[in-house]
Amino acid sequence: MTERNIIAGIDVGCSGVRCVIALEDENSELEIAGVGICPCSGHIRQGVLVNASIAEDAIQRAVEEAEQTCGLEIESAFVNITGLHVRGILASAALQIGEGRSEDPEEITEDDIKNVENKAGNITLPSGCEVLERTVRDYSFGGFSQLPDPPVGLKSVSVQARVYTIYADRIAAENLRTVVRNAGIRVEAVIPSAVASAAAVLNRDEKQVGTVVVDIGSANTDLVVYYGGAPIHLSSFAMGGDKITSDIQSFGISWNDAEKLKTEKVAAVNQFAEKSTLSVRKVGGRGSVSIALPVLTQIAAQRIEEIFNFAAEEISASGIGVASLTGGMVITGGAARMAGIIEAATGITGHQVEPGTPRAVKTDSNLANTPEMATAIGLVKHGLELRRVHLDEKEQAGYKDIASRVSKFFNKLK
Repeated sequence: MTERNIIAGIDVGCSGVRCVIALEDENSELEIAGVGICPCSGHIRQGVLVNASIAEDAIQRAVEEAEQTCGLEIESAFVNITGLHVRGILASAALQIGEGRSEDPEEITEDDIKNVENKAGNITLPSGCEVLERTVRDYSFGGFSQLPDPPVGLKSVSVQARVYTIYADRIAAENLRTVVRNAGIRVEAVIPSAVASAAAVLNRDEKQVGTVVVDIGSANTDLVVYYGGAPIHLSSFAMGGDKITSDIQSFGISWNDAEKLKTEKVAAVNQFAEKSTLSVRKVGGRGSVSIALPVLTQIAAQRIEEIFNFAAEEISASGIGVASLTGGMVITGGAARMAGIIEAATGITGHQVEPGTPRAVKTDSNLANTPEMATAIGLVKHGLELRRVHLDEKEQAGYKDIASRVSKFFNKLK
């Protein structure tokens, strides 16, 4: 089994670590071979690693479990990053064709396209940040704009490109790489959580027509807007399912009991609330407390409203209106399981909303077909695309190097 056939993703989340090992078959399709999950807490705050030992131990355990379920061993993986520091900038650049030697149109070459892409991607980042990914948004030339493909071979006096650059805090990204490396795994690339989740739950058409992905995690919510096949807006904000759990815990019960109530009994909108009262043991086991489920649902509904109000603001900041986002909104992450969350999101944002579970991968694992696994599975899907691009670039560089050597050889013979 070659390295190209095996690909792994490690989702370092606030509530635990999830590892997915996948195999690429001869048709370039992915099959999930192994899944490992290790719950943990206290290692991440606001999306940033704050405890290396907890994270390292959880990564090792999740990887070992995934390896044992499929009988394979991994040496490298793609890893996610989230947090308020993960952001994106859309920038454009123009390039004169033929270096301005003539006012007459000249043919646009592949080198021209690479140069204008590099120019558009060469932006000044906020201090202390590093680039995670650059995605070409579109091209323009000769009065034609928003072209998805590079106009190579066509004549013009200039060509323009727009590039979306996603960046993150350099220290946060390096700490993540160090923790994974200390757990015995080489990091192939660090991928934004929102991009990974979108890779798992969206298809090519949804990315083209305009779709929002909202991944509600335990402590953070990651959001990305796709339009024209590329991301145009990305954000992460410190609102997640833990806020609801914390509110429920304030009734004097344990965190685990509060989490269980949230996932099994609490709804996201009042009309879905069960009309009953439960007796739940107090924290420490001394006595019990009566909790009315409609009250818990009202509390949860307020938190869900906060999350989607913020999401609506972020979508508005993308500059794309509701009417242009034909694909609507896809919700994934653990909170996507809540009863009534689709109805709540629809009412608050005005978008058509659908639940998001990983797709376009083959698997026999029930664990893999859950919203909580979207980021981990998206890491292997998006990671495979990055690996292919990297291999293609290496091959092209190799061909150019050979061509250069051959040219130099024949020049010597002259």
